[in-house]
Amino acid sequence: MIRIHIEREFNVSPELLWELLVDPDHYRFWIGAFSEGAYFDGDWTKGSKIRFLGDNENGMLSEIVESQWPEFISIKHVGVVVDGVSDYDSSVAREWSPAIENYRFIPKEDGTCIFEVEQDVPEEQAEEFKGNWEKAFDRMARALETHTDMGKVIAIREKSTNPPEVIWEKLVTPEKVKTWNVASENWYCPNAKNKLEVGGEFHYEMAAKDDSESFDFWGTYTDIEEGKKLYFKLGDERKVRINISEQPYGSLIEERFEAEQQNNLNLQRQGWQNILKNLAR
Repeated sequence: MIRIHIEREFNVSPELLWELLVDPDHYRFWIGAFSEGAYFDGDWTKGSKIRFLGDNENGMLSEIVESQWPEFISIKHVGVVVDGVSDYDSSVAREWSPAIENYRFIPKEDGTCIFEVEQDVPEEQAEEFKGNWEKAFDRMARALETHTDMGKVIAIREKSTNPPEVIWEKLVTPEKVKTWNVASENWYCPNAKNKLEVGGEFHYEMAAKDDSESFDFWGTYTDIEEGKKLYFKLGDERKVRINISEQPYGSLIEERFEAEQQNNLNLQRQGWQNILKNLAR
């Protein structure tokens, strides 16, 4: 195993490039330089388990060792996935474990940044990986030029062992909403009202447990398909789309929302992701 190093300058800020790396939709596009149809299962917060998979369900079992927004991500590969089964002990797994993969986002004075990759790979595959990273950089540059929603729309996903009908009931029933609609343990949702029809409104009170602050999180429904999709417009006109699809393991919940301007993209992504995790449980 040797460590390769490759980098490229991008004409965007580290914050925007970070978003390109961790957004599940944009990730699928650039990682296609290595394997078309590849994706990740998990999230990019420090200490998280994450799997990097191809469309054949083969890939890597990994952990996020460090995640310092918007500067540095360190990934440790600890095993492999073969036909959907986790493998920590075979000769192939031992060859890749442990292997480190680091991403650095280095800001420049002109507002652009350098993206630097370090990766442990088998020596005989080093040139192949370098070539694939060059292709991935090309895809990243193309995405930054053509994807007009970059940094404006955030996509998140969660798997659930619950069937779609259970997720739907939790999503639209006020008493159940109060059990999952929190971004952190310091907050809770004491009140929830919902008029489930196109043009109807929902109002969820979001409150700090120490009573220091609270606000009305509300919106108007724009499209509803029971058990499958719930689209709405928030009070500040931002659009949100939630889609639920049946899967062999239960359900996949996909949510896309327009980012606001007061908080950074990473904080918004993590807050909404935490809420979605609660819904999925």
